[in-house]
Amino acid sequence: MATTLAQVSDIHVCPEGTLYQGVADSNAMFAQAIQTLNHLQPAPDLVLITGDLTEDGTPAEYRMLRQLLAALELPYRVMPGNHDNRRHLREAFPEHTYLPAEGALHFAMDIGEVRLLALDSTVPELHHGELDRAALIWLDRELTACRGRRAVVAMHHPPFATGIPYLDIYGLRNAQAFEQVLSAHDHVDRVIAGHVHRLMHTQFGGVPVITCPSTVTQIALRTAGDAEPASFLEPPALLQHVWAGGRCAVSHLTYIGQYAGPFPFA
Repeated sequence: MATTLAQVSDIHVCPEGTLYQGVADSNAMFAQAIQTLNHLQPAPDLVLITGDLTEDGTPAEYRMLRQLLAALELPYRVMPGNHDNRRHLREAFPEHTYLPAEGALHFAMDIGEVRLLALDSTVPELHHGELDRAALIWLDRELTACRGRRAVVAMHHPPFATGIPYLDIYGLRNAQAFEQVLSAHDHVDRVIAGHVHRLMHTQFGGVPVITCPSTVTQIALRTAGDAEPASFLEPPALLQHVWAGGRCAVSHLTYIGQYAGPFPFA
């Protein structure tokens, strides 16, 4: 039987009546993402939101987030991103006891045949990512404990340089230390991340890494050294990571919204 993890990211929920960056209705776009998730067949075993749940981490935004999530018919877990506030996130989800009561919001859980390790890469009140010594020790301990099973590491900040200069300013600062931990464990199936508002995939420490698009705007692919930051209202999307038959996952891009079809051919 297959195990499916649906990943959405960078939803940037705003106060009611407020547009994300004055441009996009991120709340309505996340509501549409929830409709897409509810209609996926077969239904995912879990939905994971890999950070930037809100735009400014305020209690009002988390209340709006909960109001929107009430329509989701699937089990879900939340992770912080650089736009989130750990304390306000905890307070908004008191029944989500997988979130630690203090400190970084790392957690681990089983999804079917797979062990999910959610790693909090955020630095409070800053936008770059970093993994302190306690985070790396936690990850190494959890990976050691699940040897013999496939593991997936989820984090907000991807651990590689994207080549987009205005993104890499806010990347993961100590990626080498993270790579050392990964390289000591041969059962990590992949690393999944968000933050960059684009689909990207590469290898890091011999492990596949894939980033999830945003449910709102997508950041422009501009690689010139003097490139100015830019985003587009491109089609939003989510990822489905599917493990079947003991094999490595296949990660599928699924566009959010309604499109013409299905047509009787393939």
